[in-house]
Amino acid sequence: MNIISQSLFLVFTIIVFGCNLKNDNSNLVMSTYGSTKSHNVGEDCMRCHISGGDTGLEFSIAGSVYDSNLNIPYPNVTIVLFSDSDLSSIPLETLEVDSKGNFYSNIPIDWQNGLFASVSNNNNIRNMNSTIFEGSCNSCHGSSISNINIE
Repeated sequence: MNIISQSLFLVFTIIVFGCNLKNDNSNLVMSTYGSTKSHNVGEDCMRCHISGGDTGLEFSIAGSVYDSNLNIPYPNVTIVLFSDSDLSSIPLETLEVDSKGNFYSNIPIDWQNGLFASVSNNNNIRNMNSTIFEGSCNSCHGSSISNINIE
């Protein structure tokens, strides 16, 4: 092969195989405003959505949001994760709560140093006052402590 052919082959190889080296976002799953794909509002999502679980879909974070009476799911609000307690840093992750009041994602999240969460709509922001080290929100909320709520 001459130098031009080798160069063209190298460029072609980089383009073809380099595109396959990009992050593959096709397997990412996240709740979105208005979506109705979720189920089992208020239950611990991570009982099934864990590595090796029955669903085949592992979540890094999941939970449900309720109204101020803690009995009606509250849709289309936003969950934000921060690295510091005063919530002044750039958000690490932002999740949309679907039309059933659920939020979920399988985006990798680094929980090692603990994170801080807030839930908000157009009028209110509620901050979680303690550090969280994992994303199974309904394992505590609605079980040992009150449901996540926005009002």
